[in-house]
Amino acid sequence: MNENSNTSFARATLRTHARMRWRRLVNAWPFLAWLAVVVVAVFFYTKSTQFGTLSGSVQTIRQEISPPETARVQQIFVKVGDTVTNGQVVAQMDTTMIDAQVAQAEATLSAAEGSWATYEAQMLSLVRGAEDEIASAQASIDQQKGQRDSDTAKLAELKSMQAKREELFKNKLISETEADALRPEIAGLEKSVPAYATVISLLEKTLERRKKDRENLQQSLRVGADENVMKGIALKTAAQTEILKTAVNTRKLEKGSYSLQSTTDGVVSDVAVFPGTFAKPGSPVVTIVSKSRLIIGYLPEIRCGSMKVGDEGYAFRLTRPAVKVRVTAVSPEIEPIPSALRPTTAAQQSGVTFRAQRVVFEVVGSADITSGESVQIRLKSDWWARTRSRLGF
Repeated sequence: MNENSNTSFARATLRTHARMRWRRLVNAWPFLAWLAVVVVAVFFYTKSTQFGTLSGSVQTIRQEISPPETARVQQIFVKVGDTVTNGQVVAQMDTTMIDAQVAQAEATLSAAEGSWATYEAQMLSLVRGAEDEIASAQASIDQQKGQRDSDTAKLAELKSMQAKREELFKNKLISETEADALRPEIAGLEKSVPAYATVISLLEKTLERRKKDRENLQQSLRVGADENVMKGIALKTAAQTEILKTAVNTRKLEKGSYSLQSTTDGVVSDVAVFPGTFAKPGSPVVTIVSKSRLIIGYLPEIRCGSMKVGDEGYAFRLTRPAVKVRVTAVSPEIEPIPSALRPTTAAQQSGVTFRAQRVVFEVVGSADITSGESVQIRLKSDWWARTRSRLGF
């Protein structure tokens, strides 16, 4: 019988046995599970916090309501914390002075309206007087010219007659007395005819002055040379009336501004002046804060340019849930960070100038945010934001 000379065999090593390796892997699952959690957390944190934390605050829209002129506060209709609407009267100033100005303007208007008839009659009389003076000056000129022409013709006729008489006297047909009878009249006419030119020139200058006066009068009435004077007078009185009415309406509008009104919806944050005291223009009587959906954040100077419009993230608050935000604007310049928004107390108290890029965020969706509220902003995922809120960070 043949026997196999190879009687040795290989023993399987326990450490390398497949079943043992699987069992070791199963026994180590808690460590692997925690390792996976750490890896996932680091992945999300690293990916979603690439810009770090930004200090910021909710934008404050403040409206300070002040009087138009120095006046005594008569009544305050609101108190701190009251909600007001656009157009609501929040305070009333004393209107004693402006009431007197309104009454004076109305009295001036009434007096002017009562005197317009007299004014129209006076202006019409002036116009007619100017026309009469022009007509009279023209008539005098025409009269002098007619008289000059008549005397000139008469002088020529007398000279012709005188020449014939001298011929007759030369032939001794008439006496010397008859020959010299026309000489005095001819001598008088020879002196008076040239004088007409001076008189006519003076009258023409007078006529020009009368026409100039009429032109000035028409200009004051805003009437052309060929336009109806009465129409011009009516238009002028209407314009003057409108001016006085405008003055009355202006005073009434000023009186209306003594009722201080809110120009926006909001909440009263301060009442600086109380009834009975005086308030100056520009000094706030009531301060109203309106709700805002904008948050102003400051990106540190070393990370400037790393944010762009459209980036999204979350604004974390001290005691309330985080709100989702979106970048709506990025300032093109670097500016000092307000001391209240510096990241640490030591930095806030430091005299060192911290500079950053201002970034404007808008709240996405509905959220209850308070004006001036401090926040910490991170660009991160929804999962990380929910986890952080649940853990109370």
